[in-house]
Order: sequence, then structure tokens, then C-alpha cells
Amino acid sequence: MKREAPNLFAALLLGVFGNVLLTSQVGYSVRPGALLLPTSATVLTLAAVVFAWSWRILERNLLARWSLMALLAMSSALEILRLWRLFSSAYPEGMSMFGICLMIVAPVIYLRRVSSIAQTANVVLSILLVTCVLLVISIAPQLRLFNLQSAPVTAQQVQTTFLAQAVLFPEYLLPALWPGSARFGKHTLLRLSLFGVGFSVAAHFVLELFFGADAPLQENPLHTAAQSGALSIFNRLEWLQLILWTMIVTIKLAMYLYAGVHLMGGAACKSENNAVGLDRFPFYFGLMLLLCALWRSADIDQLAVARNLLLLIFTGMVILGGVFRWLLGARA
Repeated sequence: MKREAPNLFAALLLGVFGNVLLTSQVGYSVRPGALLLPTSATVLTLAAVVFAWSWRILERNLLARWSLMALLAMSSALEILRLWRLFSSAYPEGMSMFGICLMIVAPVIYLRRVSSIAQTANVVLSILLVTCVLLVISIAPQLRLFNLQSAPVTAQQVQTTFLAQAVLFPEYLLPALWPGSARFGKHTLLRLSLFGVGFSVAAHFVLELFFGADAPLQENPLHTAAQSGALSIFNRLEWLQLILWTMIVTIKLAMYLYAGVHLMGGAACKSENNAVGLDRFPFYFGLMLLLCALWRSADIDQLAVARNLLLLIFTGMVILGGVFRWLLGARA
């Protein structure tokens, strides 16, 4: 029997973990990363909580709704392009961008119901955690404690680390959009940010043990480490890692689409377990193909920076608007 209000925490957590796995993956040293973990998690939690409070005040504002919908569309295309770059680095003569786009977007039809998103996310999250444990076991003989950097922490390192950890990804904003979002509990955003930043620090810790000072120079460190593992599964079944990344991105796209339909006032906003209408998918497919074609030659890292900056500006505007509206209401 399907739940009327499936819990999307696993899908949100999987999206946050995916942001660590599918980005450049090494952006800071472990020591400042561990020291700044509580600060970064606190900043992310406060930003998400205040945004959720402000969104409940401004959620009927059409400009805010369409702006967030545009940012989610941009984020979806960015995830596809990022995965295409990973596939291209692993298999230079492999699948084309068009093929990658179809491979990722087509399964979203199955995930058009929010209960399917929740159930699939739980399975994929479990597979991801098991895979991470196997990866650490596989490369354990090549991990060296002396690879950990012990140079004095500089102000530049602190700034770089904080900027890398405290990125306000869409997953931190999405809980404010779901109908009946109060069921997530008051500590959901705190757990999401703590787990997200903690996973990032753990990944950086393992990679620094493996690569040492060369870790930031690696284009795709997790994939490189997996190829060097002692377990044959990572050498013979390397494509399983790519399939896992594909499943993560597909779930992220399904969440973004569900949120976008809710912002448009579609059927998905009537019930937590409603499905996105099939009539919306031709436009969705066309939009993703168009955006990927337009940004195919763009610098994906710069595009990600631009998306993150736009999300930060949007969050700040919503918070300011919510505070201003609340003050006017209080005076009235």
C-alpha cells in the first residue's frame, strides 16, 4: 500500500551526496574542512530554515515561483552536462551528449510519482553507501597517513574551504516547497546539512589519504581511485559506477521536475503522492535537450558557479521579501 505522504529525505540526501560525487570532488584540504564543518552546516541550516519561513509568506508571488522554476531547469541541464563530462573522461569515444541526455531524462517518466522517487531514492542511497564502503576497502592498502597535509592553515584555505562547503544547492531549498512539509520535522534541514558537509569531508579525507598533495590536481579522483582498487569489481565492472551516477542524477532531475510542476500550480501540488502529468514530458524533454545543446560548449565549472551565485541571490531576495512582508503585516 502506497503512502499518502512519502518521505523525500532520502532523495534530498542522495542529491546532496551527488553534489559531492559529481563535482570536481576535491576543493579543499581535510584539516580546514573538518574544522569548518560545524560552521558550514550551521550556515546552511539557518539559510534553509529562514528561506522556508520566507517562502511560506511569498509562495503565491509569481515572480518568485517562476524564478525558482528557471533555476531548477538550469540545475537539471547542469546535472546532465556534468554527467556527460564524467562519461567523456572515462570513455572518450563513448556515448554522445544527446545519448546521455536521453538515457538520464527518459527514466524520469517512471519517477513521475513522488512515492516512486522516495522508494527509488532509498534503494539507490543504500547502494551508494555500500559502494563507498567497498571502495574504501578496495583502496585501503594504498591509503597512507603521511599523505595528510600538515602545513599551517592559511586564510585563503579557510575561505576556499568555506565557499566549497557552504554552497546552497537546490536540495536545501526544496523542503519548503512540498505540500505538508512540516512532517519532515524541525531537525530535517539540520540533519541534511550535517550529513551533506560530513560526507564531503569524509570523501576529501579518503582522497587525501590516497593522493596526498596531488588530490586537488585530479580531474576525476573518485573514478581514478576506484580503478586502482584491489577488488576486481572496480576494474572489471567499472561501468557500474557510471550507472550509479546516472541513477543519482535521474532522481535529482525527477525531484526538480516535481518541484517545477508544483511551482506552476500543476496536479502535483494537490497531493503529496500525485504524479506529474504525462502531457508535460514532451515539453520537459525538449527543454532539457535545448539547454544542453546551448550549453554544450560552455565551461561547466563556470556554469555551476553562475548557478550557485544565482541561487544565493534568489535565496537572499526571498528572505528579504519575506521579512519585509512580515513587517508590513505586523504593522497592519
